[in-house]
Amino acid sequence: MRLIRAAILGLISAVALSASCLAQTAVVAENPPWSSKSPEHPGFCIEVVNEMAKVLKTKVNYEFVSWPDAQQKVIAGQNLLIFPLARVPDREAKYLWMQKLFNIHVVFATAPGKAPVDSFDEAKKLPTVAVLQGTPWATELVTNGFTNVKTYVSTPAIVAAIMSGEVGAAYSTSIELDYARRIGGYKDVLVYGKELHTLDQYLAASKESSSITVKEWQDAFDVLQQDGTFDRIYASYFGAK
Repeated sequence: MRLIRAAILGLISAVALSASCLAQTAVVAENPPWSSKSPEHPGFCIEVVNEMAKVLKTKVNYEFVSWPDAQQKVIAGQNLLIFPLARVPDREAKYLWMQKLFNIHVVFATAPGKAPVDSFDEAKKLPTVAVLQGTPWATELVTNGFTNVKTYVSTPAIVAAIMSGEVGAAYSTSIELDYARRIGGYKDVLVYGKELHTLDQYLAASKESSSITVKEWQDAFDVLQQDGTFDRIYASYFGAK
């Protein structure tokens, strides 16, 4: 693996020199498993982006704010990174889309032993549905006429609400809910309904980003894919693919 990485790094070293002195700032939220202030578990996306930065001989500084504030700050600013950001139509013109990182599956989840929720019509009949603030699926519920939505600032808080019976279901991504359940110490698994969406999650940036060269970051991501670094980080959070 080291020889592969060295060979690939040699191919992009000339490109990387232009980024070597330009530290970037990423605006993110406290949202495990993707990003966290925890030094032991900084988050899957932060670890991936940090490895990309190493390839480019630069570094990334992190500013933690709420997820809605992160999006607004990056839209209004310049040369700011943001991730993971679902690439949906109403965001398309607002960001510079740099690199797809992975995809996610959006579902309704209920507490262990409860019946699955497979549709919007079923979810509307529940007393309360939890959703993460600032996400496309939060907007989707409101757009589709839900009046029983309760927003939360983190996925672990959503899982706690499901397990305590505070909400009847959550509308979120299965991979985030599974991770939050495990780190929360819950042994019983959540009940998932049918997958309603699959969305691509991206490393993105401010539309005005003259100091960011997208191709450099794409090449760096290719290094991680080819030398096994991406799969290693993924397995450390979610298990082997």
